[in-house]
Amino acid sequence: MNKIIVKTIFSALIISNLSCKDNVETQGGLEEISENLGVISLTARQYENLGVELAEMTTMPFNTEIEVRGMVDVPPENIAKVSSPVSGVIKTITHNVLPGKYVKKGEVLAVAHSMDLVQLQQDYLETFLRNDVLVQELNRQKELIDGGAGVLKKVQSAESELKLNKAKVAGLAAKLKIANVNLAKLNEGEIVPQLYIYAPFSGFIKDVHVNTGTNFSTSDVLFELISKEHLHVELSVFEKDAAYLEQGQKVHLSGSNVPNGSIGSIFLISKSFNQESKAINVHVHMDDESKENQLIPGQYLQAKIQMDQKVKNVLPESALIREAKSTFVLVKKEGENSFEKVKVEIGETKNGITEIKSPSSLKNVAVSKVHLISGMSSGEE
Repeated sequence: MNKIIVKTIFSALIISNLSCKDNVETQGGLEEISENLGVISLTARQYENLGVELAEMTTMPFNTEIEVRGMVDVPPENIAKVSSPVSGVIKTITHNVLPGKYVKKGEVLAVAHSMDLVQLQQDYLETFLRNDVLVQELNRQKELIDGGAGVLKKVQSAESELKLNKAKVAGLAAKLKIANVNLAKLNEGEIVPQLYIYAPFSGFIKDVHVNTGTNFSTSDVLFELISKEHLHVELSVFEKDAAYLEQGQKVHLSGSNVPNGSIGSIFLISKSFNQESKAINVHVHMDDESKENQLIPGQYLQAKIQMDQKVKNVLPESALIREAKSTFVLVKKEGENSFEKVKVEIGETKNGITEIKSPSSLKNVAVSKVHLISGMSSGEE
């Protein structure tokens, strides 16, 4: 009975020792695998068949950019809302005066009939002709004074009335000039009922707000014109980027109807923020003014403001392996067909080139087939 117990205990000790030994070996195996996770080994045949391209990290000038949106705009003086100094009725509109049509300064946009204009001319003519009567009266009073029969007070009154009448003539003449009335002909007694609406500058018709027969007042806008001279781009830059702005910085523009390679320069930076958008307005002029003609006022576009140029370490974007929150590259070991997975910190990417912030130097970096290599197991063909 005692022998059986001893044998059982001895067998249990042997099994326990074997189990502990297996656990140690298993843990040792896991530790070894963990240390080698960053290395991918290929056979000579695999490496040759893949034709992996290698490159060394280099340096190149790298611009920091601020990406913003903007709109093509013109200065306030290049936008006109055409109205009339007197009320009237549209008689005719010049042929093809439609949105988009180019008109020259002084070109007739429309002709109207105006009773107010007729009355204004009549008032002017009556006041103008009264000057002669008042001059004669003043001279008569002066002659009476010279003859000892006049009264000085009447002379003074005649002088005041003449001056007042001349002032009325000048005021009416100014109003008629605004209405484009020919005063020389009016002084000869020619009153015209026609009111001509002229283009204030050369530009394009933006809107037409009247038709033949439209009755309008002095507050109504009849036509809207816009001139593309001094066209510029107005950008909205958020508060966080405003401190980096400077006059003269280059801006790359893109969008529909924007010519390829359109580059402008910042010429004006607003000194206040828009309270709603929390953005600051930045005005940009095109470097090549001939390209401005292809832009349309009011159109939206994208812009990249170029900051100071700095020399940075770079690699082709094709070398990068992005995994979750980290980025890696594959570095070939000297004299071996194996690659080490190296973690890198990256910056901006432009035109297929990526800034590498760390490490500071890398050689024999795989720039092709990196995802294929990363997915291969050691020894596979």
